[in-house]
Amino acid sequence: MNKNNKKVSRVKACVRALRPYHIAKNFLLFIPLLVGHHYFDQTSLKNSVIGFLVFCLLASSAYLINDLVDLEKDKQHSKKQKRPFAAGELPLVVGFILAPCLLVFALGIALYLPLNFFLAAITYYSLTLLYSFFIKKQKWLDVILLAILYSIRVFAGMTLVENGYSLWLIIFVLFFFSSLALLKRYAELYDAKLENKETLVGRAYGLIDSARLVFLGHTSAYLAILTFIFYIHSNKVLFLYKTPLLLWLICPCLFVWLRRLWYFAQQGKIHDDPVVFTVRDKFSWIMVGLIVVISLCALPI
Repeated sequence: MNKNNKKVSRVKACVRALRPYHIAKNFLLFIPLLVGHHYFDQTSLKNSVIGFLVFCLLASSAYLINDLVDLEKDKQHSKKQKRPFAAGELPLVVGFILAPCLLVFALGIALYLPLNFFLAAITYYSLTLLYSFFIKKQKWLDVILLAILYSIRVFAGMTLVENGYSLWLIIFVLFFFSSLALLKRYAELYDAKLENKETLVGRAYGLIDSARLVFLGHTSAYLAILTFIFYIHSNKVLFLYKTPLLLWLICPCLFVWLRRLWYFAQQGKIHDDPVVFTVRDKFSWIMVGLIVVISLCALPI
């Protein structure tokens, strides 16, 4: 019985190491499918689902490598010390074997998709490794790269649908997730302050950077909304929507949504990755629902 319990415990630890709750980030691949109204195109839908699976595998592989690289630092972190490898719940050899296996499997599947998608997948994985081994220790550069990684997910989705490319959409995602990446660093600093620490373990940020993070985070949020306005007036949107002016109603939704996230962060109410927090937050789902309803109202009848 004890052996069975140990096996179950190890399987659970293995699943946790893959960070399944971060799967939500890969749903960004479906944005081009949705905003381009290709949801009834079987080929685009099938390719997007397969692309989503590829990025889930790539992300899990990258998370395993990241946890192996940060093992000693995670052991010193109040929350990250609970991760499977840092807590000793999972042998390190599991990570060394599983990470390359997931990578090979993901790239093998990606070969059946368009070449541009394959290149996007390779670029994404290469940049995640660059982040894990070097960039995460570089102040400001780390948040820029995190935003780029989110943008690559959207670009990868664009390669899977016909006429899916939109520069304004890419720029919007870049600014939107720059704000969330800055928020993540701010939230980490807030927690560090509560633990009487002046700096973040394994990061180049200190408490002195808090005000700058807030300023840059809000600026990125406002630039995201401004970019969305330009997107509304792009030729692609004018072609896809009968009443594109209705899409302006999405702007206050984005403002309230992002402003609320930053307010919560400044109140010390966000301790996780802001994307994970958003997935668990009922108000965020209400905002997403409103955005969907507004988009549907702007469609041709």
